[in-house]
Amino acid sequence: MNGFLRTTAIAFACSIAASAANAQLVLYENDDYNGRSIRSGNSVSNLADSGFNDRASSIKVFTGQWEICSDAYFRGKCVTLGPGQYPSLRSMNMNDKVSSVRELGWTPDGSGGWSGGSNSSNSGGNWGNGGKWGSGARAVLYQNRDLSGRSYVVNASGVSNLDGTGFNDKASSLRVESGYWLFCTDANYQGDCRTFGPGDYPSLPGGFNHQISSGRQVSKDYPYRQNPNWGN
Repeated sequence: MNGFLRTTAIAFACSIAASAANAQLVLYENDDYNGRSIRSGNSVSNLADSGFNDRASSIKVFTGQWEICSDAYFRGKCVTLGPGQYPSLRSMNMNDKVSSVRELGWTPDGSGGWSGGSNSSNSGGNWGNGGKWGSGARAVLYQNRDLSGRSYVVNASGVSNLDGTGFNDKASSLRVESGYWLFCTDANYQGDCRTFGPGDYPSLPGGFNHQISSGRQVSKDYPYRQNPNWGN
């Protein structure tokens, strides 16, 4: 191989390696990372648009904390995956069922994980860098403890009544990406209400397990020291 071809081959190999390193999530059609694949560094609300709906059998997560869901627009059964390799989705009952994927957020150090989440309390998570854990204005309710089972995403505008969503009185754990949130046991932000700062809540406090009926963000920043503006 002459010098020009050797240089070209090396450059091509380096470009492939760089592409893999920069990719945050790779879905593979078959087990053990075989078959066709699709890479994404952003949320995909409907994999049907890419021709990869209900096709993934294995996944590699390079960076970030990702949620994969069985229905489009992050509905249906959802499973959260951290950085790592997942040679088969069968044990999760997600084989050939993934229809949407999204990154849930990242820590202030940019690592993509939720390293302080398991120790979170109502006072928030790890504030070593003095900011927000996540970039998104979302909270995620999970049906089971330890952020597992079906999930329901609450956007910043809130949901005044979960009764029509199929998720009323279902939540057992919670993830708050950023800001300061209020969740209540009754619709329209009534009943017993409690505030939650950024972090993971693998089990809800007493009186809130399977009791949440409404919730909304009351501030984008944390700590929060003002009265909520209910007019928004």
